[in-house]
Amino acid sequence: MKTFRKYIACSLFLLALTGCDLTALNENPNEPTDEVAYNMMDPRLGSALRDGLSIEGDDEQRVKSLMIDFFAQIGDGGGQSTKNYVMIEDWSRRMYKRVQSNVASLNIVIRNLSEADKGDTYTNSLALAKIWRVYVQMTGVDFFGPIPFPTYKEIEENPPYKSVKDTYTEFFAELDEAIALIDKEAGAPAFVNSASDALYANDMKKWKKFANSLRLRFALRLSEIEPATCTAEAGKAIESGVFDGVADNATIAPLANGDWGKDYNYTMFQITWSAPINLTASFEKLLANIGGKEFPAYLVNKRKALSGAAGTPLSAIHPAKADPRATFMFDPAYTSGDWKGMPYGLSPSVYNEDANYKKNDYAEFGHLIKNGAPYKTRPYDLFLYEEVCFLKAEAALRGFIAGDAKAEYEKGVRASFDAWEVSADADDYLASTDKNLAGASANFDDQTGAGNTALEKIITQKYIAAFPDVSFESWNDKRRLNLPRMDVGIERNELYYNAGNKNVKDPKNFIKRVQYPEQEALINKAEYEKGVQLLGGADNVATPLWWDINSNYCTSAE
Repeated sequence: MKTFRKYIACSLFLLALTGCDLTALNENPNEPTDEVAYNMMDPRLGSALRDGLSIEGDDEQRVKSLMIDFFAQIGDGGGQSTKNYVMIEDWSRRMYKRVQSNVASLNIVIRNLSEADKGDTYTNSLALAKIWRVYVQMTGVDFFGPIPFPTYKEIEENPPYKSVKDTYTEFFAELDEAIALIDKEAGAPAFVNSASDALYANDMKKWKKFANSLRLRFALRLSEIEPATCTAEAGKAIESGVFDGVADNATIAPLANGDWGKDYNYTMFQITWSAPINLTASFEKLLANIGGKEFPAYLVNKRKALSGAAGTPLSAIHPAKADPRATFMFDPAYTSGDWKGMPYGLSPSVYNEDANYKKNDYAEFGHLIKNGAPYKTRPYDLFLYEEVCFLKAEAALRGFIAGDAKAEYEKGVRASFDAWEVSADADDYLASTDKNLAGASANFDDQTGAGNTALEKIITQKYIAAFPDVSFESWNDKRRLNLPRMDVGIERNELYYNAGNKNVKDPKNFIKRVQYPEQEALINKAEYEKGVQLLGGADNVATPLWWDINSNYCTSAE
């Protein structure tokens, strides 16, 4: 009877998508078992590196492109209501399910490797699993807030919701344990076949840097709510060793095997589906005029040229000057040739319906074509060296670590320029006092005028460097600091937002989280209510997470 009750509980919990540790149900009969491979968890751990990410097919489009990218205002890819802070149940459920099921699968790996008791054979595998579990958990807790994660220490029939604060405390402890395992410098490689490690090909030195860089990212996440923790954890991360060059970048290549949804998915959305992902007006304000470089007149729309027609040439509508990376990031509009940003927060009834807001009349993603063909194999960026530079710059600027904020800032800018193959322009850019439309210049020492503080420069450059794949961190910075400067949405959910308040300095004007899937309240009601209590406010998009205390560092003019 006890076994039957556990089966029923887990079955119901699976429906609720709360991640019951369904060891038996999550087993793949085609994977090696304990009896046949020296590391029987290889296939599961390898697949977890992909399955924990929203980088394929429908999930990538709905969760990344049409939610996170909207919230961070890095691209406008459609007329969906999420842009107006009205959530879509199926999309929220996709994210909830992906995170929970991946953590449950990683629990199986960690539990089995921990119980193996075979000396140091599984040391690196265990360390890698712990690090990746933290990474996946982070995507869930920063998306929803308090969330029930099953522990690997015991099988829980109905894992309780855990506060954001307690979850972050667990993150730091788990990273401590993982790094200690790597530091033993013993044990077999994490994977039998290095190709199973889609990030670092069994290089545990790089995994250690990844773990420490995560710690630094998490430390700065707590800058407003727990500055003492921020100081301690940032210092620990730097001492143990974070990314120190682009060779440490965490990227993952798409499968690009011809199957649906396995390419670099932005190419599918914009090229295969002919659904342009537009530059936003907010992003245009950050890219326009900064750096002093004249806008290149030779630009054409490369997507149109794929059909054999002449690429649409640049029209007269574009900034006089622009960040040198901007014209590699975005092409002129498909139809008009204009290089301008789509106003943020248009309603579905206006976007692409009103003659003034046709998607093909606004600048669109331009980096999706390489050597005249769709760039379907472009790797996804997960965590870049330039972000670490900007984290160190902010931490030094604000006194959380010792260091030279300007030097780290300039390292980050140069790394981003290298990535976009415009490194020849970096010196002039960093010397320029030309200000973008939000008021920020690239010159670190020039801090005159509204919108031009050192912190605004750092976060503006961090935002540009994160484009397009690391937009989750851009949204996190917006919630944490109200930076960079963004437009307030034209239309937002009227239940939670005052339509008349368009003050860019008011952090409450921007989305704070995604509410839980409705099924949680229906099937897991008791735990759901505890989760809402831990959230500290109503289960809606306007309630901030624990680390978001509605700080405002934006000094930009309206």
